[in-house]
Amino acid sequence: MIRNISHSKKLSALSIAALLALTACGGDGGGEDTEAADEGNVITVGIAGEVPYSYLDDQGNPTGATVDLAEKIFGDMGYEVEAELVDWDNLIPGLNAKRFDAISAGMSITPERCEEAAFAEPEIMYTTALVVEQGNPHGVEDLDDVLEAQEAGEDITLATLTAGIEAGYATDLGLDYEGVGSADEGIEMVQGGRADVFAMTAISLNQMASETEGLEVTEPFVQEIDGVKQYGAGSTVFRQNDTETLNEYNEHLSELKSSGELGEILSEHGFTDAEVPPEEMTTEALCAGDLETLQDIEE
Repeated sequence: MIRNISHSKKLSALSIAALLALTACGGDGGGEDTEAADEGNVITVGIAGEVPYSYLDDQGNPTGATVDLAEKIFGDMGYEVEAELVDWDNLIPGLNAKRFDAISAGMSITPERCEEAAFAEPEIMYTTALVVEQGNPHGVEDLDDVLEAQEAGEDITLATLTAGIEAGYATDLGLDYEGVGSADEGIEMVQGGRADVFAMTAISLNQMASETEGLEVTEPFVQEIDGVKQYGAGSTVFRQNDTETLNEYNEHLSELKSSGELGEILSEHGFTDAEVPPEEMTTEALCAGDLETLQDIEE
């Protein structure tokens, strides 16, 4: 089981990791980043509180689809895995600040993020959904409907994760929206009447909000912008110069895809075959924003 790092243990673990890094790198900070492969064979992953990707259970233990995947792949690579819960907005900054070695949170692969970090090959496809008040008083089923309502002068407030892919959709569509730091905060905004709509990945919303009193979740959709469906996928994230660990991780991930074990791991958390990325979906294409080549993927 992946361990959660308590505050005191976290400081100790990070201090040890820092000393090991200085020893391994000679203190000059140059060359390839190999901190993940420290002498203790411990790798620390940053996770976010988003069900069913990565979150803490009632006992405070890290769990979720990407947590299980990290435990499987990094375990096969010879590492013991520890997890640190981080606000979504701080995942990439924390990674690049060497607060942890990788991000295991189902983070979507976008051109902007690829400029800041290195993504493994796609692990999980996703769609979007909206959380609204029970009865869906504004009658919105996707972000196009929210835009239409705003342009018609309706008093409708949209919330998204500040660093979530839906924020990018909202910006591209010209929507007014408020950013939040966590999924729980977004759901609470709708529940408390401070927002009318919260947009996020469909499978997360279905598990987090579908049984929340007073709320409902719309049907999943793939957002379309300028006539192009915004297919996307998430994967594990590394620092850009940690190529050795990334390449080894991808090798193990490819084996899981070929054997069908990836789908089995994801299915334990409510994902279906529809969320397993097809072979033609690559990180290279997603980082390049080349979504036109993915338009024939069946939903």
